[in-house]
Amino acid sequence: MRASLLLSATMLTAVLAGGAGGCASPSDATGTGGTGNSAGTTGDAGTTGTAGTSGTTGTAGSTATCGPQTAPGPSGGANFPFPQHKLSPNCGYPTSCNDADVMTSWNTYKTKMIVNNGGGLRVQRPESGNDTVSEGIAYGMLMAVYIGDKTTFDGLWAYAKARRNGNGLMNWHYDANGGLVGNGAATDADEDMGFALVMADKQWGGYSGDANALISSILSKEVDGSNQLRPDDSGSTQDSNPSYFAPAYYKTFATYTGQTRWNQVADAVYTKLNQCANATTGLVPDWCNTSGQAARGSRYYYDAARTPFRIAQDACWNNDSRAVTYLAKVAAFFNGLGPTGIRDGYNLDGTSPGSNAGIMVFEGPVGTAMMAGKATYASFLLQNYTRVAVTSKSGTSSAYNYYNGSWGVLTLMMMTGNMTPF
Repeated sequence: MRASLLLSATMLTAVLAGGAGGCASPSDATGTGGTGNSAGTTGDAGTTGTAGTSGTTGTAGSTATCGPQTAPGPSGGANFPFPQHKLSPNCGYPTSCNDADVMTSWNTYKTKMIVNNGGGLRVQRPESGNDTVSEGIAYGMLMAVYIGDKTTFDGLWAYAKARRNGNGLMNWHYDANGGLVGNGAATDADEDMGFALVMADKQWGGYSGDANALISSILSKEVDGSNQLRPDDSGSTQDSNPSYFAPAYYKTFATYTGQTRWNQVADAVYTKLNQCANATTGLVPDWCNTSGQAARGSRYYYDAARTPFRIAQDACWNNDSRAVTYLAKVAAFFNGLGPTGIRDGYNLDGTSPGSNAGIMVFEGPVGTAMMAGKATYASFLLQNYTRVAVTSKSGTSSAYNYYNGSWGVLTLMMMTGNMTPF
């Protein structure tokens, strides 16, 4: 139900030189690739300018260290203005990082990807005819709430609300002119929006109704009777997408809404995750069937690459031992390759690597997996952070596109302690 389901190796371009540290990148035909941009994004520069918090907080976060810092108090209507820089004792962080890297990356992303859409805003995919998917709206909402950009957050949420289906969930795909391309919801987008709304309610207040309604719709329509997470709202649980598993969110949902069943959903996704993952590498396929086997001919690819990030959230935020155990396998595998050795795709046993390097959706989440190992992978984590920061900030590399740009900002937020529950 989302763009990356359409990805195929034949749709990738040849490796191009460029990017962080001479990295190379594909043009990801799922709508997650390409570097093109339309004049429409330039027109949205005014929206970027409205985020006054962006200009001021970027300076406040100029310390080039990931040591503890005192978070700023409420200001400008935000209870948790950027940068919060909250370092969890459960995780390690790069020995040198800069909160301003996050702000620069956000401004680059916002200028290139977030455009006006009548009464709202949307995240466009320039490489796919400037279309929009619900996943992108959700990514933008997550970024905006942690940056403290209420104008952008409200504009993106307005776009999503106006495009909900009968289940109260956003249809997953619209063209550049607002035409419906893909019916039905995508669970990953919905849960990201739900979590973003919870954080918005804590950040600014006034979002509790929307947050509770959306989270209830997800539980009703995208979780089955045995607490298995469905990939969409079609009613089928035949295949699972491990990169949709967000146990840290579910614990937040349980506390925020009082719907304690969410804790059982978290337990269920860990059971499924371990069924789907290779016992040695921890790698999961994009799609996994009810028996725990790779489905739809998939392997560790552009969907699955997000999985370590979602599990790292639970390790860092909640110190869940299941998350730590899982991430230890992933971290050990990639540590054996080194920061420059990460490629865009693997068989679950780690063989047959893809041909492209410098891809942020692969590198960034690996960095977050290393965080759960604390000092064990300090050198790797620093190199990984630096590579992602360079590509994410500039937005000019062949490795920069909608999908990679999204994951560049999100993983930098995580690696600098600027993505933790308020």
